[in-house]
Amino acid sequence: MENLELSLSSLGIIARHVDKSHSELSKFLAKQIWGQQDRQCILDCLAQLLLEKDYTLLIARHLRPVILDLLERNAERVKAGGRINHDLHERLCVALSKLLSISPDAQA
Repeated sequence: MENLELSLSSLGIIARHVDKSHSELSKFLAKQIWGQQDRQCILDCLAQLLLEKDYTLLIARHLRPVILDLLERNAERVKAGGRINHDLHERLCVALSKLLSISPDAQA
């Protein structure tokens, strides 16, 4: 996933729909060149937004090729520190239930 090119137009659409208090994407859209750390931050931000019930389908529709990566990032966050974060686990389950109908990859 590291070399996957994220569509600038897709990120722009997502950033416009996301509540400003949740959006870190805007600062990356202003950059002309993204470094490796920028790409990781963008993917981490998108992974967090995927768990927000209002943005799950928006992100899935625009960034379908990276859904598995975003889900894996969230699964790691659920188990971070050797303890299960039940709130994140519940939100991940809700996101997965929404994704099953539009992203066959989420079934794997």
